[in-house]
Amino acid sequence: MSGSVVIAAGGTGGHISPGVALAEILSEKANVFGFENVYIHSLVRNKNNPDLLQPPCEVLWHNVPQLGGLKTIFYPVLFLIPFIKTVLQFRRLHVNAVIGMGGYSSLPAILYAILFRKPLYLCEQNCVPGKITRVFSKFSKKIAFSFPLAEEFQIPGKTIGNPIRGRVIPEHLNIRQNENLHEGKKNTINVLVLGGSQGARQLNQMILKTMENSEIASKYKFRLLTGTNLYEETKSRANDGAEIISYANDMKPNYEWANLVVARSGAGVVAECLVFGLPMILIPYPFAADNHQKANADYLEKEGAAVTIHSTSDDPTPLVKYLLSWKDHSEVLREMGHVSLALSNVNAAYQTVSYFFSEAK
Repeated sequence: MSGSVVIAAGGTGGHISPGVALAEILSEKANVFGFENVYIHSLVRNKNNPDLLQPPCEVLWHNVPQLGGLKTIFYPVLFLIPFIKTVLQFRRLHVNAVIGMGGYSSLPAILYAILFRKPLYLCEQNCVPGKITRVFSKFSKKIAFSFPLAEEFQIPGKTIGNPIRGRVIPEHLNIRQNENLHEGKKNTINVLVLGGSQGARQLNQMILKTMENSEIASKYKFRLLTGTNLYEETKSRANDGAEIISYANDMKPNYEWANLVVARSGAGVVAECLVFGLPMILIPYPFAADNHQKANADYLEKEGAAVTIHSTSDDPTPLVKYLLSWKDHSEVLREMGHVSLALSNVNAAYQTVSYFFSEAK
């Protein structure tokens, strides 16, 4: 295969980060897989996304409108101009293959591949496949899954793992459980709290209430990544036992610091926790599309890498219960960490690219 390959990675960070991970591999080994150039196709509003500030290849920006509200009626008209621009640009750049990472923003690239009969490849990050995967799977040559699909979905493909950016990958693969912790020599357990972009206030407030328990405050040290918009609010309510951070561009030091993670169950964060061998307390965002975060969390809980709290309130009771039960039984966290590491795939990006294109050389 010659010409160029486009990775359609717009929408949310959950689509962008694994797309950038694939772009890193393809940019480094484009000739190996038979391509002259590699491009990322993403929304203009993502220009300030940290993963796209120093991308591994050129980013082609587009501005396809989001589907929803009154726009639904006029969507075909609103979509047409950005799509025509995409077609002309892709033809000029000799795009001969498309990788769709999901989300509505990948539509122009996917439709280009179908219209001009170019090979289409899809990446599905979640246990519940998104609409793009469900609708366009029959047009794709191959599909790579990050996690096994929920039982009710029968879509052919290969489960490989979620592609992870090179700068996040740990230097040494081992569980993030200081052995002193399990020998009784370490007094505290480090808890990293990741609110994510959706519903972070609930997690922030739940943690602050949890820390009011004196037994927990004496055993656990918390680091909260609050999100920029909620930093001041959370900081003003926190006590001295919590480290409050608005945002971290480099997540590796935070994962290396942690012994336990409390987070939403988006595929990207979960995959990164797995490669660091971290046990997790997952609180799925209940309004995620198709309730996919619940399915992700249920899978990891079933495997033994996580426990799940299904809640829409900041009531700390279930979280307090888990933390108190582990206070003097850190061996439970160690076992969960081993399961996390066993479920991870640090080479998912390379293996996904190889799965797609090894026979196309």
